[in-house]
Amino acid sequence: MTYSNSEQRTQKPAVLKRGLPVVFGVLVALSSLNPGHAGPAAVAPTANLTAGCLERYDPKTDYFPDKATLTHAQGFTLEYFKHYKVVTVTTPWPNAREAFRYLLVQCGAPVPEGFADAQVIQIPVRSVAVLSTTHLPHLERLDALDRLVAVGARDSVYSPTVREKIAAGAVTEIGRGPSINLEMILDLGPELVTAVGHDQPQYNTHPLLQRAGINVAVNAEYVEPTLLGRSEWLKFTAAFLNLDGRAQREFAGMVERYEAYTAQVREIPAAQRPTVFGGFLHRDVWYVPGGDSYIARLVADAGGRYLWADDARQASIPLSFEAVFERAGDAEVWFTSGLDWFTRADLHAANEHYGAFRAFREGRVYNINARLNEQKANDYWEMGILEPEVLLADVIKILHPERLPEHRLKYYRWLP
Repeated sequence: MTYSNSEQRTQKPAVLKRGLPVVFGVLVALSSLNPGHAGPAAVAPTANLTAGCLERYDPKTDYFPDKATLTHAQGFTLEYFKHYKVVTVTTPWPNAREAFRYLLVQCGAPVPEGFADAQVIQIPVRSVAVLSTTHLPHLERLDALDRLVAVGARDSVYSPTVREKIAAGAVTEIGRGPSINLEMILDLGPELVTAVGHDQPQYNTHPLLQRAGINVAVNAEYVEPTLLGRSEWLKFTAAFLNLDGRAQREFAGMVERYEAYTAQVREIPAAQRPTVFGGFLHRDVWYVPGGDSYIARLVADAGGRYLWADDARQASIPLSFEAVFERAGDAEVWFTSGLDWFTRADLHAANEHYGAFRAFREGRVYNINARLNEQKANDYWEMGILEPEVLLADVIKILHPERLPEHRLKYYRWLP
């Protein structure tokens, strides 16, 4: 079995380029089975093809020897066949009633029948535009930033490497939501756009892109109730790039390190687990993370007692200040997320009533803004997505500093 690389593909006759008609692919498959057209025996590939197309298709060959299996993510499924994959996003947003199916066909192989409801995408994709910065670390961890051609908003990007590409003109800003620049996207012609789905249709960009004939994949990592579930969406991105094996190995390392940290605090008795609450007052509403949220799970894994753990909701719970203070006024640790809060004085200036909390008085308030750049892009929402074990180590350090004496906070900031 021989392959052409991306450079060779552009120099071959048009019929061998990406997008060749299905009927031609079928004829190639049939001719390869015809004794009268016998060629060299096919050699089974030892790795997924990460560039270019097949020069000769063999229906008996498994073109994806490197596969990924899902262990923590609940929002998508991944199925492998000999020359295509089926990726299904089952929960594109909370309480979604629809799913999205993607038929990923190895370039140079025929498109199978029976997938009328699926978006057909030839893989490996060579160019990607991302509308959420949470997708950027996927490309970075997979060593595939050379395929990035566009981002939604440049000021939201933390990655120094991506920012250099933007400054050099190698990566274009295309907008997002209602302000997305469809004409610019069509000019760039990315083979894939990764987007985020919302339960409020006015914020969705995928219908517009699909109507324009652009391949768009909805990444729903934010719906996952655990950090490891969110991180495993690395395998979602990898499936489009044929980097399944690398994603499998990368995620296995995350899980191993995460579980090693949880083992250090698992036996701590309830009486020694600090009480924890989160969120802050936005106008007149305090949004507290639900008891089935990734924050609640993180606190439990780090040896803490989350005060709303008995609430079965995954989404944030809207409460009044009084309701929060009644339950959390005497809590030992407060995790907040105000972008511009670097000291407790900043917090107090935002609302003087915050000073009544025990966690405020005793100086145990922590924010997720330890890694901001000059544009206030936050790496917590970027590389933090793929460092669940570091986020866990941070919280263990906060709740039980004696367990990790050498660890230094990376994503969480103590408010002095």
